[in-house]
Parts: sequence; structure tokens; C-alpha cells
Amino acid sequence: MMSNKQTLLFILLLFFAAVSCKKATVPFSNVIDLKNSPSYPTDEGLNAFFDLGGWMGFALSDDKTKTGFSGPYILGLEHGVWASNNFASLDLISENGNSLLTNLNYSEQEYFPGKLENQLHFENIHLISNLIFTSDKSLIISTTITNNGHQNLKFTPQWKGEIFHQIGRFINNDTHLITLMDNKQKIYLSPISDEMFKIHSDSNKYTISLNNIILKPKGTKTYSIEIQYHPNQKKLQKPISKTDILQATEDNQLRWNKYLEITKTNSLSKEEKLILTKSICTLINNWKSAAGALRHDGLFPSYHYKWFQGFWSWDSWKHAVALVKIDVELAKNQVRAMYDYQNKDGMIADCIFRDTTIEKHNWRDTKPPLSSWAIWEIYKKTQDTTFLNEMYPKLVKYHNWWYVFRDYDKDGLCEYGSTDGSLIAAKWESGMDNAIRFDNCKIVEGSDYSINTESVDLNSYLAKEKEYLSKMAKVLKLSEHTKWEQEFNTLSDRIRNNFYDKKSGYFYDIDSENGEFLNNALGPEGWTPIWCEIATKEQSDKVIEYMMDTTRFNTTVPLPTIDVSHPKFDPQNGYWRGPVWLDQLWFGVDGLHKYGYAKEASLLKNKVINNCEGLNKAGISIRENYHPLTGEGLNAEHFSWSAAHLILLITE
Repeated sequence: MMSNKQTLLFILLLFFAAVSCKKATVPFSNVIDLKNSPSYPTDEGLNAFFDLGGWMGFALSDDKTKTGFSGPYILGLEHGVWASNNFASLDLISENGNSLLTNLNYSEQEYFPGKLENQLHFENIHLISNLIFTSDKSLIISTTITNNGHQNLKFTPQWKGEIFHQIGRFINNDTHLITLMDNKQKIYLSPISDEMFKIHSDSNKYTISLNNIILKPKGTKTYSIEIQYHPNQKKLQKPISKTDILQATEDNQLRWNKYLEITKTNSLSKEEKLILTKSICTLINNWKSAAGALRHDGLFPSYHYKWFQGFWSWDSWKHAVALVKIDVELAKNQVRAMYDYQNKDGMIADCIFRDTTIEKHNWRDTKPPLSSWAIWEIYKKTQDTTFLNEMYPKLVKYHNWWYVFRDYDKDGLCEYGSTDGSLIAAKWESGMDNAIRFDNCKIVEGSDYSINTESVDLNSYLAKEKEYLSKMAKVLKLSEHTKWEQEFNTLSDRIRNNFYDKKSGYFYDIDSENGEFLNNALGPEGWTPIWCEIATKEQSDKVIEYMMDTTRFNTTVPLPTIDVSHPKFDPQNGYWRGPVWLDQLWFGVDGLHKYGYAKEASLLKNKVINNCEGLNKAGISIRENYHPLTGEGLNAEHFSWSAAHLILLITE
């Protein structure tokens, strides 16, 4: 039990820590608009704040009179639901039973990287509420009350909240409150207090009353409550203590300072710093801890879109490369999460999910082989040979899988395909789901369900992977590094000779049955040999001419997924038939740098920064893709791989 002096000192330290956190770590606030109040559990299109891999999120309330926050938004149920719009709000009850929180002068709700803050200014009372995560399963809400009047304030502090009737009910357990959502999903509320308190619950509502208090003029008092969410668990973890709050606040500040370190380069513009901050917040918001069938932490493509609440392999490799710059351990786990499900043949699933009773892992296809890129970038950052030793044999097995199951004619050039014989899954395996390049393809009879197309991007990725494998083997002092180097050189020669059309000056897929170019469209697969550093200087010069042509790819937002002059160009609704995907944009820009086109690369980068709708403005989320002519943001919001490649675009 702390003395009065210790208690006062603790409160002052907590207050100043919160203030310093706000000023020291955060160049921007509200980089994403998190103000909303759900009206019902499945109220879609609302944003939430997550951290530390949590499956429970909160938001700033639209109701400026509330001291609490909207939420929680729970992702442990199918596609996510809002449990409440006012779950934990602090009220001050006078001796006559009325609230003292009347006559609101003004309020301010802000989202800072790493915390939500709600300030309410009443006639004589000022409240500041902060919400931070302390683990993937817990968070704390701390509310500091200041008496700005000239008389003592007498009140009973009360935490109040409710839950939507359709979601569940409250159960009073004396020392804490349990929100029972179903047999698997529970939320625990515990006041962080050395004082006695009383809990009253009535189905979907509760109050937690603490001891009466007299607050002198200019005096302050802080009350905190912990909220824990435990998917598939029956017991809550050890509640946080009052003395731990200061440490938790400091740890949160230090962690977010580390995340934001890449924004502090003096050469960056204000717009670039804002975009980096928004991108980091997007990645961390989509971070989900190991749970259920997910054995390691990783990132959703978007928590906001109900069909994207899982881990995808192609996305994971891209996320990991960007995560190297902010949290290398999370980058490692993102890679591990997918390799946890490598099958006996070496295949990696397209996507995996937490609860397979809701949605099964997708083994119909895999995705392009970019994990070697992620693993090598992690090694470059860490020099961690232990991780390299862990992943190398798995990577070799996956690499060899392509030649066993995706090279039906055994000519050393691979094709995309599926495991169930469906053409749609074979197209999905490319990552470019409905790209025009696959309009006329078919599954080859008698194959392991390969399509009749040897794709230039797939074989370029495989060639690059051989180069990475050679580098890894050399680090690990394995003699096979020479074998990988030879295979890289051989395959690179074939790509330069087989996939490049000298007449048109572009790289195309080829028909696996007759070897003819499938030049029905110009797409981003054509600059993959440039990013992979396979193309000759002459070849790259020709391809880059197309990329910089304002009538083809150098649009308002550059490098769309198909030449804009093509009759099937559909930038609004085409998905991979017109919109700009920032991964393909970045591959192109990085390729320009590799071949000495720094000026052109800078031009394209600046067009993205300035012309993507809302990208360099606070409040507007990062989108899945963008309209190449208007810059309009399209499809899913809060999209991780877009954020990942914006980080790479600005920092490299």
C-alpha cells in the first residue's frame, strides 16, 4: 500500500509521462481518422485502434460528451464485431446522485501513434483519458481528473459501460467483471485500485463504484481500469498493478519511438514523414498475435475488410521486408507464420486463418516465391545466422516444389497452377487474380494442374531466389552456393532470350506449348526482370521507355496494372486490369534505381506521394489500390502491403 506522498508522486509522474509521450514521440496526430460510434455489432466501415498484436480494438467516440472510447471491436468472432459503443467510461457522481460532468465547454479526441486520448473540459472539471495496450490481450484506460474550480469537489468515481444485447452479458465476479460473449470469447474488466470498490451488473450494463473522494482546487486524481480479451481461454492473465502503469506508459513510448525512428531523417519532407507515420500505424493496426491456428504473429492485409482477416503468403513476404525497418522480430514471425504450414512436399498455403471452423486454410494455390527476398532482408539487417539456418532448408524445399509441381513439361521454366484443377485458383496463384494476361489460358491436361503459360514474373522471381539461396549458402558455408549461382545464371540467360520480344521491346509470358509470346497486353510482369536485375541494359532501356510513357504507364498515379491504351483497361473496377497496386509500382521504381534511372524513379515516387487520394493528408486511410488517372483510392482501406511498399518507396 502506497503512502499519500507516494500516491501523489506516482500521479504526477504518470501525468508528466503522458505529456512527454505526446510531445516527444509523435510528429503527427490523427494520421488515420479513428472517430466513430457503432450503432450495432456488425456496423461496418468503422475504424479501430489495435496494438501489440491485439485482437481487440477501440476507437475515439463521435459523442464528444463521453469520457470513454468506442469499442471493443473484436476480431475473434467471424469477420469482427463491435461489442459496445461505450464500454468503459468514467463518471463523477455527486452526493445527491447526479453526474458532475455537465456543462461541457469543449472536448478534443486525438489518435496518436500508440495511444488514444480524449480530453473533456467542463465548467470546473478537466478530464484526460488515455488508452494504451500493455500486451496483445490487455490494455489500460487511465483518466486524470483536475479540479479547476475554487471549491472542493466531492464525488464518487464510477466506471460505467454497456454491451450490445446481441453480443453477450456481464457477470459480476466481485474482483473483476466478465463479459461473456460466447463459450470461447470473454472480456475482463478490472479497476486498477488499492481501494475497495463495488460492482453492479444488470445483463448488458454495469457500474463499478470506487471510494468517495474530496478533490481540492487545482488537485488531480487518476483512475485506471484494465480490459483483457482472451480468445479461447478461460482465465485472465495477472492484472496489472497500480505501480506498473507508469512503466507500461514508458514502455509504450519507447516502443513507438523505435517504430517512428525512420520518420526522423532530416532529408524527408513533411509529407513523406506523415505518409511514413500513417504507414507504420497501418501495419501495427493490422498486427495480430499468435492465436488459434495461427502459430506466430503476423499481419492481416486489412483488419477493416472482412475477407482479409487472415495471413496471406505473398502479402506476408512484403510485410516482412518493410517490418525489418521497424520491428525485426515481428518480421521474422511474419515469415515463420506461413512456413508453419509448409506441407510435406514443400508447398506454402495461399492463406491461413485463426479459426478454421469459420474459414479453412486455402491450399488451392500458393503465391509467387518472394519469401527468399524477405529472409535475406532480415539477415542483412540482423546478421542472424540462427534465423538463416532455421529458414534455409525450408526455403530450399519450397523452391524445389515449384519445379516438381509447376513445371509440367520439365523444361526448367515454371507455370502458375492450382491443386484442385480450377482455372481461377491457378490465376490467383500469380497474385494478379484477374489480369488480362491470363484471359486465354487453360489448365494443361495431364499436368499437376499447371496453366499453359510460362510466366516471366514467376521465372524471374525463381531466378532471383536462386541468387538469394546462393548468398545464404555462402553465409552458412555450404558448398551448394556454387550450384545456386550457376542455376541463377542459366535461368537468367533463358529469361533474357525466351521472354523478351526484340520487336516490341518488352518482356511477355510465353505459351508453354508452342513457345510463342503472349503479347496481348503490357503489364507489370514486364518490368519484373528489371527489379530482379536480370534484364540487359538494352532490354531495360526499352522497357523503361514504356514505363515512362505518359500514354501507357506514366499516368497521374504511375504504373497501372495494364497499359492505359489497352481496350480492356478498367481503372475503376478492374482490380488487376487497370488500378495501381503499390507493390508493383515499387518494384518498378526500385528497378529504375538499379539500372541508373534515379531521376525517373524520383519523378514516379513524387507522383505517388502527391497524387494518391489523401495519402499525404492526415485522416485518410491507405488503400488497397488507386485509380491511375484520378488518384482515387480504391477497394480495401488500411491495406498493409500498400503501407509496406510506401515505407520502402520513401526510405530506399
